Amino acid sequence: MDFNLIQKKYKNCCHLVIEKQLCLVFSNLQELIAETHGTDYKSQLDEYRNIYTNMLKYSFGEFEDPEKKHIYFKLLQNLLDFSDTVYEHLLVSNSNLYLSKIRQNPSYIKEINNDDLKPDKLFFHYWLTRKYNTISIDIASSIITKPEFSWWEKCLLVSAITLSLEYFFDESKFLLLAEAYRNGEQQVKQRALVGLMINLYLHQKRVKLYPKIEEGIAKLHEIPDFEKQVEAILIQFIRTKDTEKINKKFQEEIFPEMARIQSRIYDKLNMKDLIQDPLQDDKNPDWENVFHDSPNLLNKLEEFSVLQMEGSDVFLSTFSMLKNFTFFDHIENWFMPFYKENPDLAEALKDETGQFDSISFSENMEHSSILCNSDKYSFSLNIQHVPAKERSMVVEMFNMEVKSMDEIASDDDLLNKPSRENNIYKQYIQDIYRFNKLFPHKQNFFDIFSAGAVFHNAHTFRWLIRDEKIIRNIGEFLFEKGYYKDTIEVFSLIDNCSDNFELWQKIAYSWQQLGDYSKALEYYLKADLMEIRKAWNIKKIALCYRRLGDYEKALHYYLEAEKMEPDNIQLQANIAHTFFDQKDYDNALKVYFKVEYLTPDNHKIQRPIAWCSLMMQKPQTAKKYFEKIIDKEGNQHDLLNLGHVEWCMGNKKVAIERYHQSLKASENNINWFTEEFMADSEILIRYGIDPLDIPLMRDLIILQEESQ
Repeated sequence: MDFNLIQKKYKNCCHLVIEKQLCLVFSNLQELIAETHGTDYKSQLDEYRNIYTNMLKYSFGEFEDPEKKHIYFKLLQNLLDFSDTVYEHLLVSNSNLYLSKIRQNPSYIKEINNDDLKPDKLFFHYWLTRKYNTISIDIASSIITKPEFSWWEKCLLVSAITLSLEYFFDESKFLLLAEAYRNGEQQVKQRALVGLMINLYLHQKRVKLYPKIEEGIAKLHEIPDFEKQVEAILIQFIRTKDTEKINKKFQEEIFPEMARIQSRIYDKLNMKDLIQDPLQDDKNPDWENVFHDSPNLLNKLEEFSVLQMEGSDVFLSTFSMLKNFTFFDHIENWFMPFYKENPDLAEALKDETGQFDSISFSENMEHSSILCNSDKYSFSLNIQHVPAKERSMVVEMFNMEVKSMDEIASDDDLLNKPSRENNIYKQYIQDIYRFNKLFPHKQNFFDIFSAGAVFHNAHTFRWLIRDEKIIRNIGEFLFEKGYYKDTIEVFSLIDNCSDNFELWQKIAYSWQQLGDYSKALEYYLKADLMEIRKAWNIKKIALCYRRLGDYEKALHYYLEAEKMEPDNIQLQANIAHTFFDQKDYDNALKVYFKVEYLTPDNHKIQRPIAWCSLMMQKPQTAKKYFEKIIDKEGNQHDLLNLGHVEWCMGNKKVAIERYHQSLKASENNINWFTEEFMADSEILIRYGIDPLDIPLMRDLIILQEESQ
């Protein structure tokens, strides 16, 4: 059986158990067991089948079994665990899979004891072990709580448990992560909470069958600021949605623009032909002009600086090319916290010339909040490939940059700096992101980022967050980032207040942005029932009615808004547009003239004035305004319309000239010209143009254009 099919059948088995369709579970498991070629699994499956058969037989007898519920849920757990066992067997026996190959690593030991507490052995044991026995649980618990183990060793253990739980469900792994959050140092507990949240999401349906997990999460609410920390992690996960967009912008806009500027400076100064420049220490007077040629670059770079300080991941593109060091051949190093005593780091920064202070550099790097741990290692490992003379300069520049950025980050009043805990979350989630995107064997692991995890839709979301204010904060963040579908889902969780008009407005606006004007209208109307009516809300109601084609109601609400904002020019334009939609060109024209009078520099208003004049049999006025707009920003549509006006006025030669100009402006798009020309037939006929002449005029223009 193909492994993808095996994986699919395994997942289906788990789904069927959770959905309590056990008759189907047994037949699906039978097929998986056949792939193992073992008899022990078959006898175990038969035992579970007999238990269930007997349970069904006696469930509806004369006497109710008080243990039935307990036996049933224990059977569900056993079947899930049994499915895991069979699946693990098939995983390990497939020599082509990364998991099977990695188990051959000498650092991996199946059974652990107190003599095997080296970091690499700990990582591999706790990652590759499907189900922890009592000894493994006790040792892990001891490591988490004992001060003789370093913080980074504990962090690595937490990452191993997190990674293992993604592969293999185990109640004890959830409980260990909860314990690490309760009792670990700051770096440890933050990683544990991230691991818990990821796996509660991945196993959101299965955890319902394990009440101890829910109880363990409930106890975490006793810890101060637990829900605020969950909120910070969720917001950081939301920020990762922007990472691909940021990376794309770097590749397509920033890097090419910087390269273009550098190239232009060289060409401008003819630097390729220079041997010596006696003025090399002077500032180049042309540099300012070069940047004037690219005014958006500095704005873009400033934008990325703001994104970085807010916690967005702006360095993926930069450091993705620096993940080819042998350091990253070892899976555990993708999760290794950056600590200055790391022997790999000491080797990379070894400098016999004494030209830079590696200790100071390592300390600055460890405490910096700019880079995630993975990128810190990339930067540091790359130092060894920088020539000795330039190395001290690079390090000094980095130290200065770190100092500058950390000073900015420490100014709460300036940028509302994330707390130290938030920086740990940010860096760890970025580490996980790099692992999922850049690890050579990434296809063997679940990528929660590509899966588009929607934490707020999970059954376990309410296990983690009870405070409606925090739920509101998450919704507000999604709203500000423009994730409107998610915004609606989060706000709907707390849409239970009788006077929450601002929430309803934001739900309405989100529906509007998604193009569902009917749902948007529902919530705008709900908000409008409040005692204090707002012009903004009324205008949105009018907009929705207009988009839905109910122009009468749209006009009613626009006129209501006009009473509140009589000097609002945009509102006047919308009123005119609504008259226009109703084909009430007389009233539309009156309002358009008003808008033109109030905004004489707004030449765009001339276009609807011209069209309304044409529709009202006022060709002279229509001609005047079409000519005005053509002088400013005319396009093929304006030229076509002016051709109609000239023809309607009897100026056939001028009309033909305008039609040719229109066709040329459309880049000789015959299909466009034909469709638009014939669509206006009714207008031309109302002016007395013979219907027969309309297709003849069309073909004349096309033939003349083709003959040129």
